[in-house]
Amino acid sequence: MIFLALAILCSTAIVVVFKVAGPRTDPLSLVTVNYGAAVVAGLLLLPMDPPDGGLTASPGLLALGSGVGLLFVAGFVLLGRAIREAGVSLATAIMRLSVAIPFLASWLIWGEVPTPGQAAGLVVAGLAFLLISSPRPTDPGPRPRRVAARPPRVAGAKTDGVGVSTSWASPARPLVAFALLGLLFLVGGVVDTSFKLFEEEFADENSRALFLLMVFAFAFLAGSALLSWSVPRGRRRPGRRDVGWGILLGLVNYGSATFMLAALREVPGTVAFPVNNVAVVLLALLLGMGLWREPTSHRQRIGLALAVVALLLFGV
Repeated sequence: MIFLALAILCSTAIVVVFKVAGPRTDPLSLVTVNYGAAVVAGLLLLPMDPPDGGLTASPGLLALGSGVGLLFVAGFVLLGRAIREAGVSLATAIMRLSVAIPFLASWLIWGEVPTPGQAAGLVVAGLAFLLISSPRPTDPGPRPRRVAARPPRVAGAKTDGVGVSTSWASPARPLVAFALLGLLFLVGGVVDTSFKLFEEEFADENSRALFLLMVFAFAFLAGSALLSWSVPRGRRRPGRRDVGWGILLGLVNYGSATFMLAALREVPGTVAFPVNNVAVVLLALLLGMGLWREPTSHRQRIGLALAVVALLLFGV
């Protein structure tokens, strides 16, 4: 369980970096630099887990690594769009609830049958995610805002993941919001399931370090392409803060992925994925309450208690 604990700590560190760096950095620049830093970390650590065939990879491993890397960036873009259309609370809850996909895949595909307590833990965790993601007492929630016909192309203007101005967000559109949330749920679940797929089908004959290197390399290329496309359309170029925080984010991001793969060698996916998600949400909320004095609602405090119950059930 030590690797799972380290994965949880690294994943929580990702939340903290986004919390601290968010208001000071451009999101897409931060994420793209993060992927670049993870690539460098992967190259430096590759000698510790050298692939037998050098840097060449089988077609299957190459397809998996490139697919996961592209899904990393797609998930980032979808999250930004879903927040605009459905609000941060619902988007966050859906992103966390996507843990149901790798849970079911571990059970139905790889035969890791959950105990009754673990199955109950997933249900309790889902309820906890919904309650914890409910708006805070001081959060008025998303409000409709109109779209400018032609977003001004001003250097330094705030933009979303594909270069569109976010100064004016579109009104809530139920069908669009539903589609975005569904895609966010699917992408989040498929990414986690892909890690389980690598561990079950490829890990015995392939280097984990090479797999992660491919994942982050393709994510970096996709992020760089988006950044190159959006800078001429109003997004500012990455600055020193983007680079500094991005490097830190990349290191903990690489650690999170590495330790999660290691944890899946020892812990069933029906336990590893939900425990990781529940623990990260729990720690993030506690840090928010303790370090940043964020107000919490009655629902969130109930969700906090349910998250603890869910963690206990996963150990049954």
